[in-house]
Amino acid sequence: MTSYFFQVKDVIRESDMIIEVVDARFPQESRNFELEHAIKKHGKSLLIVMTKADLVPESFLKKAASLISKTVPVVYISTKERHGTRKLFDTIKKMRNGKSVTIGVFGYPNVGKSSLINVLKGRHSAGTSPIPGYTKGRQLFRLEKNVMLIDTPGVAPLRGKKSLFLKGAIGMHQVRDIQESVINLLAELIVKGAKKAIEEHYGLQLNDPTDFLVSFADKYNLRLKGNKLDTRRAAEKIYTDWLRGRLTFYWL
Repeated sequence: MTSYFFQVKDVIRESDMIIEVVDARFPQESRNFELEHAIKKHGKSLLIVMTKADLVPESFLKKAASLISKTVPVVYISTKERHGTRKLFDTIKKMRNGKSVTIGVFGYPNVGKSSLINVLKGRHSAGTSPIPGYTKGRQLFRLEKNVMLIDTPGVAPLRGKKSLFLKGAIGMHQVRDIQESVINLLAELIVKGAKKAIEEHYGLQLNDPTDFLVSFADKYNLRLKGNKLDTRRAAEKIYTDWLRGRLTFYWL
């Protein structure tokens, strides 16, 4: 927790502007408002970049961007399809107004920061992985003659793990009980209206999250010795699908 805040403050101080990377599937929930407050307090410019735009409809992207842009400049991109990258470059150019700048990049784990940096650099200079927390330390890149970029690990304060799990911001190794966590995740997604999307994706009824894990393990023949259903592997597979964007559900 202390390390997180020290790192945040150091990068903010060293940067002239900040890019906050958020997941286009749930852009508001993947924003770090505590971070945004610190950026504002230090008088630094902020740009929000919504990644994974290929996972949601254009109409949703425009609605989300319209909402966020009331207070913060925002662009949305798909690093996979190279959609929106020209607007991203144009927005950065406009915000720096010809000045030499250092840009800090923040975002929860697994929102797509490394993929965004690869797009900015034009080649695969930062490792990418669907495993939350892959970037281990701060890295400095030169984007062009007068533009430096600081990449930070996808770190978050270790509180509110239920919320972080929903964001896909923590790995399975960071939770004590993956089955319970996925049950809570499914329950939360039901509340947000994802029941039909999950049922269509897996071809299973989702009336009770606990029963769903059992049905999932049975359908995909996930079993332990003695032919007992392996609900842990079922939970791991469902969370992996959530991390990789195979469950295409989104909300504001």
